[in-house]
Amino acid sequence: MKAHQRPLFPLAVLVTLLPFATQATPQHPLDALDAAEITATTTILRGAGQVDDKTLIASISLLEPPKADVLAWKPGNRMPRRAKAVLRRNSTTVEAVVDLAGQKVVSQRDLPGAQPFATLPEILAAIEATTRDPRMRAGLTKRGITDFEKLFCAPRTVGNYGAAVERTRRIVKLDCFDTRGVKTDVFANPIEGLFATVDLDHSEVLEVTDLGVVAVPGGNSELDAASIGAQRAARPIVQAALAGGNITMDGSFVHWQKWSFHLRLGIREGVVLSLVNYTDGGRPRSVLYQGHLAEIFVPYQDPTEGWYYRTYMDEGDYGFGTFTSPLVPGADCPANAMYLSSVISNVAGGADVLDKRICIFEMSPGEPAWRHYDFITQSLESRPATELVVRYVATVGNYDYILDWVFDQKGRITFRAGATGIDSVKGVAAQKLGDPTAAEDTAYGPLVAPGRAGINHDHFLSLRLDLDVDGTANTFARDMLVPQKLPPQAHRRTSIWTTKEVPATTDTEAKFKLSYEQPSMWHVMNMSRKNAMGYPVGYMIHPHGNASMLMNPADPSYSRAQFANYHLWVTPYAPEERYAAGDYPNQSGPGQGLPAWTSHSRNIVNQDLVLWYTIGFHHIPSAEDWPVYSLGWHAVTLMPYNFFDRNPALDVPPVQ
Repeated sequence: MKAHQRPLFPLAVLVTLLPFATQATPQHPLDALDAAEITATTTILRGAGQVDDKTLIASISLLEPPKADVLAWKPGNRMPRRAKAVLRRNSTTVEAVVDLAGQKVVSQRDLPGAQPFATLPEILAAIEATTRDPRMRAGLTKRGITDFEKLFCAPRTVGNYGAAVERTRRIVKLDCFDTRGVKTDVFANPIEGLFATVDLDHSEVLEVTDLGVVAVPGGNSELDAASIGAQRAARPIVQAALAGGNITMDGSFVHWQKWSFHLRLGIREGVVLSLVNYTDGGRPRSVLYQGHLAEIFVPYQDPTEGWYYRTYMDEGDYGFGTFTSPLVPGADCPANAMYLSSVISNVAGGADVLDKRICIFEMSPGEPAWRHYDFITQSLESRPATELVVRYVATVGNYDYILDWVFDQKGRITFRAGATGIDSVKGVAAQKLGDPTAAEDTAYGPLVAPGRAGINHDHFLSLRLDLDVDGTANTFARDMLVPQKLPPQAHRRTSIWTTKEVPATTDTEAKFKLSYEQPSMWHVMNMSRKNAMGYPVGYMIHPHGNASMLMNPADPSYSRAQFANYHLWVTPYAPEERYAAGDYPNQSGPGQGLPAWTSHSRNIVNQDLVLWYTIGFHHIPSAEDWPVYSLGWHAVTLMPYNFFDRNPALDVPPVQ
């Protein structure tokens, strides 16, 4: 299907015509809905009058059973299965809950003003409406573009800046790219200064804005090997488990060395890990009940009319599970990786298979897990490290996010986000620095190629970590590293630093920023369980570098992404609190999600706790980012803190 074409089938027909996926009958309460359950949900909703041929089904996904029920569940027990459907009907968002066993709708509620993420048919219809609009065609003709079949128009969610249309309509703004002759990068040649505002509910162009003609940049920006030319001489390096791998799967459970966890793909969150346990002394110990991405905020730093609204919530505006992309064996993941397919709903209420969207593999980081050389006895002990990686890639427009959960032999879990793909570029007149317009053209980002400015921007990723450290009753602790002056008459030293616990007893207090000047350690403890030294067992947050928001808190884009104002939030577990900026951040008002939840001073002492960690980074583009941005990693680690009696990697065997 070409980018400008609209699907020719009614939504009801698409239920049967879109790719149908099958999978084994769910074996666990947290298994994703299978194809039969998705289509059964649609049938039940139709029978109850909740869905007709004009209803857009934004998503159908598992409504998780109560946490206590999941923890108490045993194989063979009856498994309650409920589905949550998010519908768009008569320009109103509706949530419906379906009991699959009882084959009935158990609840439904209208959500005035709420906007689910933009769906593919809406996007395709908006592209078609934009390219057919006579005002848009007039603007394109002014720029010398008359082949309207050779365009790609990008649907940009618009945030909320107080305009009436943002409160009353479901809208996107579309700017276009010249794709004549393009093979691999439709974002290379922006048609700057011309964009359409489109109502997604009605596929109606509300307004066309023309800010003046800027020449469309040219040149070769293709990414295929033939277009790039001569390739460097490099022999391939292949990772292989010569004696066979150590990964086993039991249904949706992954087992690797002493780790085990449940794995599924969510239509919005992407990969969801649950019931993460570590076997210690022959007994499984709980670490993490559930972990998943909870939002991504990407604000571009250009305040001009064609760019100010480009402040995306990549997960809540578009859906990470929906935009997962196929994985390339030997490039995206090792060739010997285990590849998994997943099932998600489509807008007609049918089921689509996403083939090879998750890979699982073991890898050597090329370093020891631990080592020591004793120069007195000349003894040398070194153990090779191995890690387990669960990876998926979400391609949201021009950006490719590579998202990993990494488990190691030391009891650590690392979440890391890699960013690559295409810089979002603004078409400008300047071809190089020194040109008459260069200063103006690079006010909000440098030239990365002739006629293209890479606009400065940020990425803030919120990670939801429902920690269960040896059980659900946990307490958060913050230990400050405090400089201490020493009296010269008592010590040869004049200063040291010590640790001081600074209590936080409510979620209103428990929101923190990283600081080099006032460092602190953040950890979660089970006060009723002690290790061999008598310390309460725990896990701590170990940051890998970070960045902070630099925008004015009064900025409208900032106000709906307030989760990014802190690197760590701590809340008591609440099943409905899953997304850092709220359930419906698309065109949302200010302060939803974490700011609202943490305004009631809920107790976080000896409670079931959820940690929300924000990974942030600033991106100032450079010439090396064009025509494709090299992969860069940003991460955080959950690290054991007195969880074990001694180093858990002692039993890693030496090199054979």
